[in-house]
Amino acid sequence: MLGLNNNQYDENVKNPPSEDSYPMVSILFSNDNNLGVKALSLTVLDLINKDQIKCDIDLDESHEVGKKLTPHDMEVMKQITLRISNKGELKTSETLALKLLKNMNKNKKFNLKAMAKQSNNTSVANKFEKDFNDFVEAVKNENGFDGKNYGDILENAKLTSKGKEIKKEWKAFQTYLKSKELTEKYPPESASENSAQILYASCFGIEREALKIRENNTTLTDLIDKDGYKLLNIIFNNALLNVSEKRRGDGIFYGVNDKYTIPGGG
Repeated sequence: MLGLNNNQYDENVKNPPSEDSYPMVSILFSNDNNLGVKALSLTVLDLINKDQIKCDIDLDESHEVGKKLTPHDMEVMKQITLRISNKGELKTSETLALKLLKNMNKNKKFNLKAMAKQSNNTSVANKFEKDFNDFVEAVKNENGFDGKNYGDILENAKLTSKGKEIKKEWKAFQTYLKSKELTEKYPPESASENSAQILYASCFGIEREALKIRENNTTLTDLIDKDGYKLLNIIFNNALLNVSEKRRGDGIFYGVNDKYTIPGGG
């Protein structure tokens, strides 16, 4: 990494500066403080990492989605199968995320291509929107977040002095995640730590950069290698594009990107 002075870092740089949930990490230090579909995708990734959702990938080579979805992207989606197999206690938001997936796919087992097709169905999209809003409210309740205030970090939609300090620490952690030199100097010590680092990288949209300098040694990292996080965001965004009545003013930013159109859409 050009111009990186590693003398300012020690091994603590690889430790996340707080225990905030992945959705909260994603929004607190982004350009806005709204919960969108990324929060849902991150929750799904976390459930895969916890083995609450089984993920089978019948594809060896890496895959990256371009500016537009292609027939090849759809075939890659077909090779990624998810199966809900939750066991034990889950947070309310996690339970609702699993319920959303089951409702959307009308099954506990499905591939991403089938889910993408379902997202084009207006009745499925309408149900998805309701389930998604329930999920968002659960995330807010679990984290004591009202859209403008969060603990002693966010007040009236602005970072507090403590929030600004934590943001600096997160920036250092992001630097570590992207830095080949720092990662080689302070590597993840296990496959589970490696996966956790890739999950955090997903919070900041740098998951592919982080994976390039780490091992692809878990189901989660293999999903990221196939651009799974981006594909989930595209599918969930597409569902919200296909609701019959687009609501406004509910305080939820979906992050819909029209350039990704799933074939057979409404």
